[in-house]
Amino acid sequence: MPGLRERKKAATRIAIRDAGMRLFDERGFGGTTVDDIAEAAGVSRATVFTYFATKEEIVFGDAAVATEALAARLRDGGQSTLDAVRAWLTELSGWLEPEMLLQERLRHEAPTVAARRLQLIGALEDVIAAAFEAELGEEQQLAARLTAASLMGGLNVVEQTAAAQMSQRGQALSPAEIDHILDVTIAYVEAGLAAVAEA
Repeated sequence: MPGLRERKKAATRIAIRDAGMRLFDERGFGGTTVDDIAEAAGVSRATVFTYFATKEEIVFGDAAVATEALAARLRDGGQSTLDAVRAWLTELSGWLEPEMLLQERLRHEAPTVAARRLQLIGALEDVIAAAFEAELGEEQQLAARLTAASLMGGLNVVEQTAAAQMSQRGQALSPAEIDHILDVTIAYVEAGLAAVAEA
């Protein structure tokens, strides 16, 4: 169980991010300053930067940490790359929730947010490609990269599909709905892997 200090740090991080996302929603990304976020969260400007290096990091929360967690999971082995990614996606908190609509709006509104998203996607794709290469063998480097790109393309469609449904209904997808669209995506990538194996 985390100690008191760790719980306080986690609570401060959540408070800063919640304040930032609320202000981004109300005022837009460009209309919100770090000082605004600090005041709303009840912390100093320096404290904001202690937890988030940039405003863009606030938008995407723990995305970079989640990628590091996937990398560690893949290094540990015990699962195929696809099974590990599927389990990781299932465990992610808030990935396909209404907040994603705000993230999507902000990346269309602010080029720096869009650029940070591309960096995060690129880092995730590199992690997955490295795992596929380890699984398939060095001679299959191209196949590993293509499979990782295919999976990332599938996840992008998952996000678009989820965003459209949430926008229409005004609520998050159910666990069953999330499982279904992830299953379809994984099956699509598995078919590609099977074709590579037969080539």
